[in-house]
Order: sequence, then C-alpha cells, then structure tokens
Amino acid sequence: MIKRLIVNADDYGLSEGVCLGILKAHRDGILTSTTCMMNMENIEKYLEMTKDYPNLGLGVHLNITVGKPLTNVSFVDEKGNFKSRDTYTNREAIVSQEELYQEWKAQIEKFIKIMGHKPTHLDSHHHVHLLNSNIDVALKLAHEYDLPIRQETYLQKDFEPVYFEELFYNQDATFEMIDTILHKDVKNYELMCHPAMIDWKLYQISSYNLRRAHELDIICSQKAKEMTKKIELINYQDIKKNLAIS
Repeated sequence: MIKRLIVNADDYGLSEGVCLGILKAHRDGILTSTTCMMNMENIEKYLEMTKDYPNLGLGVHLNITVGKPLTNVSFVDEKGNFKSRDTYTNREAIVSQEELYQEWKAQIEKFIKIMGHKPTHLDSHHHVHLLNSNIDVALKLAHEYDLPIRQETYLQKDFEPVYFEELFYNQDATFEMIDTILHKDVKNYELMCHPAMIDWKLYQISSYNLRRAHELDIICSQKAKEMTKKIELINYQDIKKNLAIS
C-alpha cells in the first residue's frame, strides 16, 4: 500500500459552493489540500475563509482557460476572458510562453500578497501545465519559488516524487477507486478530487457539476475515513526537498 496520501481538491475559488464544499471536505472528511484559482472573482474573500483551517494545504491552480487574466495576454476572447479549452486544437491550450510565464507568475504573486506566504505547490486547471508546450514554464516557476508541482511522470527531481493519475473522477469517483489507489506500490500519492456544494454559478460555468456533490459525500464518509486510517494523510508542505540533488 501507499505510505502517504495527499487528497487535493482542485478549483478552490471557482464558485462559493465549490469553496464551501472543499472546506467541508477538509473539516469533516479526509481532504488535506486544495489549489486556488487566483484570477477568479471574490478569491480574496474565499481565501480569508481558509484561515480558520490552518492544516489545509493551499496551492495555486494555474489557470488559462476560465475567467479573466491578471495580465495583458493574447489568448482571450472578445469579452476579455481566457479562451475556452474547447477553442484550441485537440483542446490543448498552447499559448505564448512569455505571456504564460508572466500570467502564471502574477497568479502566484497574488496568492503571496493575500496570504503572506508561498503556496504549498502548483498544479493547473485542466492540467494545462502538463502539456509538452507548457511544462517548461511550470518547472521554471516551480524552481523560482522552490515549490513542488503535480506531475504524471517524475520530471521535477529536486523534490521527492508524488505520483499522480487522474483516476478519481466522474463515474470513477468511487470507494472502489479509492481502494485501488491505496494499493498502489508507491510512497507518496496525490488523489485529485472536486468536491463542492452545488450553486447556480458552478452549474452555469462547469459541465462537471452534480458529480461534485457525490464526491463530497464520499470524501466526508465514515467509510473513506476507515479506508485511510492506516495511511498518513499529508499535504504538499510535507513533501521534502531531495537533498541529494545538487
């Protein structure tokens, strides 16, 4: 079995219902971490809500596919919003690397300005940081801020590896999938999830909506707690630097 498990909720800030669901999943369930969408409306208020939960890891959910950018970028629609992922060839958001760097850096800096400290880690909305065209920018920022990133293969050698696969999602967000994940033969593993309390904004802007309430029920269940009681639940702040790397 795995030794340590990060249970990370994506999309903190997408809507108030998403934020309330994530905080409940941490307070009442096995959730240990979340990543914040720093370009979303009311993110300052939503981050203030996290201050009652000092053990909740807070990363940045790097974003270029929903909401308005923080910088002047070319990959926006006629309303000034980020272009939808559906507008890109094969849904791969490939953009100017210099603009991408400046936008993602602004998102990280906004988190630091509001919270007074660095985030625990970096990942991205729709996993765009893992695209071959964008991973170098993500790694550059991770090195600049000395932060671990979500990665599907072991690309970032200066932190001990955390294995990630997009398994707990949609119809596969089940207790059976949690059991499968727990029996992975790795030390550190990240279970990505999307718990939420459904509100009208979420229903309007995300096709993945009602299933989030189901995820919330699972994450908060006694069964999930029993299944993980022999696993050390951590967040990315507990992932150590690999001191063997020069």
